[in-house]
Amino acid sequence: MSYQIADEPHESSLSQYVVRPDAPLLALMLCGAWLAWPWFAFNSLALGSPTKRREIGLCVVAVAGTAVLAAILIALWRAGVLRGPSLKLALLAISAWKLTFAYWVCTLQSRTFHVYEYYGGVVRSSSRVVGAGRVLRGLVLGLVDDPLWIIIVAGLTVRAAVLGVIAHPLWTILAGGGL
Repeated sequence: MSYQIADEPHESSLSQYVVRPDAPLLALMLCGAWLAWPWFAFNSLALGSPTKRREIGLCVVAVAGTAVLAAILIALWRAGVLRGPSLKLALLAISAWKLTFAYWVCTLQSRTFHVYEYYGGVVRSSSRVVGAGRVLRGLVLGLVDDPLWIIIVAGLTVRAAVLGVIAHPLWTILAGGGL
């Protein structure tokens, strides 16, 4: 009979690329969801996390949920239901959705990470990836000039991203220019 720790990581050929789980969380805040969700999934695989299916599933639900919420928001805006402060609050709700799932995945991944680190696992610095993501953020957001794209790939600064890239009528409303 052998004893196994519930959160014990499994061997992975990608273990040389493990970063702290709060690195993708920071990437969500500074760079955008376009970097955070794939990084959470990759880190889960690199860690050999026993909960990797759940972590990756949460990333998929976060992206799909963001897309659905963004589509609803855009439809309501186009129908004239959301204007001014209510539109800003709706964008804030989408940011809260992303942050909730990012924190959930980070917390779930942290259990395995701490066991991995305790038993001598090598942890890489994430500063270069976060720095590069911050530099590339504008390029990624500007790939498609569509509100749906921007809301999905932007990080927690959805409102700022929408203000900076979206078409003039919505920009004017969000900036407080009136209905």
